[in-house]
Amino acid sequence: MAIFMIFLMIILMILGVPVVYSIMLATILFFITEPSVSIEVFIQRFISGTQSFPLLAIPFFVLTGYLMNISDISRRLIDLSSAVFGHIKGGIGYINIMVNTFMAGMSGSSNADAAVLSKILVEPMSKKGYSRGLATGITAAASLIAPIIPPSIALIMYGFMAQVSIGKLFMAGIIPGILMAVLLFVFNFSIARKYDLPKEHEHFSAKKVFSTFIAAILALFTPIIIVGGIRFGIMTPTEAGAITVVYAFCIGLFVYKKINFKGFKEVLRESIILTAIVMIIVAASSAFGWVLTWEQIPQQIAMTVLNITDNPILVLLIINILLIIIGMFIEGTASIVLLTPLLIPLITQVGVDPIHFGIIMAMNLAIGSITPPLGTVMFTTSAAANVSIVEFLKRSWGLYVVLIIALLIVTYVPSLSLFLAK
Repeated sequence: MAIFMIFLMIILMILGVPVVYSIMLATILFFITEPSVSIEVFIQRFISGTQSFPLLAIPFFVLTGYLMNISDISRRLIDLSSAVFGHIKGGIGYINIMVNTFMAGMSGSSNADAAVLSKILVEPMSKKGYSRGLATGITAAASLIAPIIPPSIALIMYGFMAQVSIGKLFMAGIIPGILMAVLLFVFNFSIARKYDLPKEHEHFSAKKVFSTFIAAILALFTPIIIVGGIRFGIMTPTEAGAITVVYAFCIGLFVYKKINFKGFKEVLRESIILTAIVMIIVAASSAFGWVLTWEQIPQQIAMTVLNITDNPILVLLIINILLIIIGMFIEGTASIVLLTPLLIPLITQVGVDPIHFGIIMAMNLAIGSITPPLGTVMFTTSAAANVSIVEFLKRSWGLYVVLIIALLIVTYVPSLSLFLAK
């Protein structure tokens, strides 16, 4: 019955039924048809799935990201990045990647960053010699740093489901996120040389760098507050989220003077909607996870894979392929809450650190989000930049190669993830 429930859920998703309703319908069917469990258990698991202090970090970081987006932070970060990289050929491409990296340390959401920066940067990039498809692809690929570098909603969800330290996961994501940015820099360097792309300005100016840095310094303190506070044991991730909300609101209102009543009301509305979407998926997936545990599905999956191979290298390769494929069809948050209980028993049996695996999982599902047929970030950036999916894919294939290389490096060099987390 549990296997039938899983197939039903997948079929409903393929037919276009929203993820949360697909999970709930399949799970309720199990409770109705299974005589050994009571339907009341579904209600209990549905409600108790949200009763977690670490999950409080999600609405705080969501709200922080929206506050940063309306506080003119993007323009200040673009100015700073332009001062640093604008004198290099293809400078606007470096600016795009750098701003996405900065924004990743503030919002935790690739969709939010992609939507904002697609509207701001794709048009200027197309005027500097980039095709619109490639400019959109770079924006989408760079936005995938957000689920890796803290604060990351994906890592909060994984930490909750896997019962591992969210603080350690945040620290583990820093170096892999920087690695992604560096490899995207290399890609942009090769594109700039191949097409002889222009510079933003002719000469590097330390004075300009300093002035733009001062203009953006308050925004740049946001990830420092989050990472520093957690790393040195001053605050938990949830407390860091609450503090950054207050900080983002204060600098947006009193320093940058960009927050007004109408804007703040809209930010609250968007934050509530996104938080509600995430939390109802968590609630439904909690009941679904209980069914999987009851039927011992995670143990059966682990035994099946281990009967094929118990080599950690091959097991991780199988999981990577599985996760990318699933990420093409199912939104990242839902994938994490559904798959984490299934995969944790398997990776622990082959000796993979759960902290390291959390970064692997987040990267896989991030790549899936820009991959057809249903990649959410792919659709977000294409719609925001008014670029067809065909044009996006035609011009962006090289970016997939770069992202897969980054994934393989992180997968098979665990010290990159664990160095700061230990």
